[in-house]
Amino acid sequence: MSVPQSVRAIFYTLDQPAPIVANRKTGFLPVYHATLPNQFDVLVVGGGAAGLYTALCLPPHLQVGLITKDRLDLSASDWAQGGIAAAISPEDSPKLHIEDTLKAGVGLCERAAVALLVEQAPRCVNALVEMGVAFDRQGDALALTLEAAHSRRRVLHAADTTGRAMVTTLVAQVLARKNIQVLQQAFVLDLWLEDQTCRGVSLLYDSTLIWLKAEAVILATGGGGQVYAQTTNPAVSTGDGVAMAWRSGAQLRDLEFVQFHPTALTKPGAPRFLISEAVRGEGAHLIDDQGHRFAFDYHRQENLRPETW
Repeated sequence: MSVPQSVRAIFYTLDQPAPIVANRKTGFLPVYHATLPNQFDVLVVGGGAAGLYTALCLPPHLQVGLITKDRLDLSASDWAQGGIAAAISPEDSPKLHIEDTLKAGVGLCERAAVALLVEQAPRCVNALVEMGVAFDRQGDALALTLEAAHSRRRVLHAADTTGRAMVTTLVAQVLARKNIQVLQQAFVLDLWLEDQTCRGVSLLYDSTLIWLKAEAVILATGGGGQVYAQTTNPAVSTGDGVAMAWRSGAQLRDLEFVQFHPTALTKPGAPRFLISEAVRGEGAHLIDDQGHRFAFDYHRQENLRPETW
């Protein structure tokens, strides 16, 4: 969906309300869409891996609306080259994975959150395998690689297009579910609030500003890399969900934690092309135009140092 710059600019200023907020205050009645249900049990905003997986995890008796502002196959998740980490090797353990993560976080991680992520990772990987995600294998076993800050080989890949392999599989699963209705090229403007309760969302769909009711709304809208002049994120990464949450009174935390991938191919007039950190994990070196391995000047782990934040 090509969104006018005048609309997109709203989401770059967190304290500026979307146009629908002003309309709501005037007392206008909601406008519904002729071909859409007036209400869903759950609305999931975002069509990347998080939104797709969330929709699939919801009970099948619930009517779910999955909203994405572009095509369902276009998201930052689809662009992801690197793999996903899980302690599934006999030589590995969740304890080691937790220690590596806390060390990389240099005191800034919440241990409970790290433990939840690490301990649930093997189960989630198994679920993805059962859905049909074709991770690389060595014989009958899942192939594992070494990446930044990990002390064991625990990163799963699908060639160097892991995100696409995951998203393609998840999209197929979502489209096969009768209880999930996908709204593509639908641009959510704001959460619909009444009496401090979220009633649904307002969105642009089929060139019409409409409202959708829901018992629950889940924001899985991804990051905001396009706020920055240089980014390896796709054009759809504009931070809409963060802005919507802020305008609705949600507490935002840790906004300074924006990940910048340290290796990308720069070509004038072209988007930045991410070069997977797996290249460094397998022995590649970062050098400058003089052949100097400059990364040692900044971190003793050179190529396998934690990502740049």
